[in-house]
Amino acid sequence: MENEHVIAVEIGKRIVLERKRHHFSQVQLAEGICSQSMISSIEKGLYIPNAVLLGRICQKLNVSMGSIVLSHYLEIEGETSFNKTIKQLCDQHNYSEMLNYLNDSKILAQLSHDKDLQTYYYYYGVAIYQVNNNSKKGLLYLNMALNYTFSPHRDVFTSTELLITSVIAFLETEKKSTVKSGFEKLQHVLVQIEARPQESYSENLNICFYLYAFSLLNKNNYELANKVANLGISWITKHKSVYMLADLFFLLAKIYSASMNDNDACDALEKSRIIESLYDIDTYKF
Repeated sequence: MENEHVIAVEIGKRIVLERKRHHFSQVQLAEGICSQSMISSIEKGLYIPNAVLLGRICQKLNVSMGSIVLSHYLEIEGETSFNKTIKQLCDQHNYSEMLNYLNDSKILAQLSHDKDLQTYYYYYGVAIYQVNNNSKKGLLYLNMALNYTFSPHRDVFTSTELLITSVIAFLETEKKSTVKSGFEKLQHVLVQIEARPQESYSENLNICFYLYAFSLLNKNNYELANKVANLGISWITKHKSVYMLADLFFLLAKIYSASMNDNDACDALEKSRIIESLYDIDTYKF
């Protein structure tokens, strides 16, 4: 599969870079871990190491590769401290603390630009939904966020509008009265994403595939969930990103498991663990 090849090549390139930075030969890196030929195969992108082997290699290189990953969270212009705190809380999935921070922060009174207000209320809507499991309140703030820039007269959405629309649609699929419109929005977002020119790529769009596939899994539509998850994996690797890649493989493992396909579930879960280990990130476990 193409996405597996991209992952293998990416792992190989990073190991070569770190090995040379430490002035190790392949034999020196392999000592006590595996054969030199195994290191050679990994570096050439011919073999994907399992999580245990990769962890031992990274430990010997004394490196955490998490700093290499650039996850493009929505940011408020000129508010470095706010952006850093929100990113940290998102990475930790600490939505309770995020909600407290948003409530206590004085930043809202300082915002005047529509895009900045949109970002603030996007995070507020997500946090209030996660903490209170209240889709009605979450939708209130998410729709407020979207409406700061959205116009029904435009044919093309911004990447931020597509992200917010996907989150709104995800919440709508949880309610019987709005499930149809929710899935219609998720499908429309996917069409918009695939029609966008290469240069307009944003890592935030990776999330849209995840939310769509997750919604389908929740409705037991395993075949389409599998298709969308794999589309997302291909999309992310095509754009040489890793943001949400471990999460999508974890989600794919859940889809395979629900479909009683244990072998493919184990394979997808292992890929998720490999990416977690390589980039020192945590996936959302459910």
